[in-house]
Amino acid sequence: MYTKIINPSVVVFDGKTRELIGTATFKLADESEKALLNLLNYNEQPSSLTLLDVDLHKPSPNYSPPTPFKPYARKGTINANALFTNENSKRLVPVEIQLKYNFLTRGNTKGNLFHFESVEFGDIDIQSVKIIY
Repeated sequence: MYTKIINPSVVVFDGKTRELIGTATFKLADESEKALLNLLNYNEQPSSLTLLDVDLHKPSPNYSPPTPFKPYARKGTINANALFTNENSKRLVPVEIQLKYNFLTRGNTKGNLFHFESVEFGDIDIQSVKIIY
């Protein structure tokens, strides 16, 4: 049973041009962490995910910041460690989730073009889930 998602990041591609946008680190809202754990544990596809404190690293040279509250089609790979627990041990297991989604940025009050307080993934289509042992 997977019980915690640790150090998540997402490699982001434009959903139409397939051009690399960059890699973002983030925190998961509690309900989104639960949704990803349900994906790993019970194969339940999440309907939406909320990412908090999103920081884009190594943006492509063609990067232009998204307009808040405007939907954008994206394709990406979420990389994270999931804490696996059983009766006797706890261990971190690398996880890779490939997905297509639409996203909306919800705020950027700090003025940093590479930081977003909240991003929502919707219309999620899970392409694959890999547990890397």
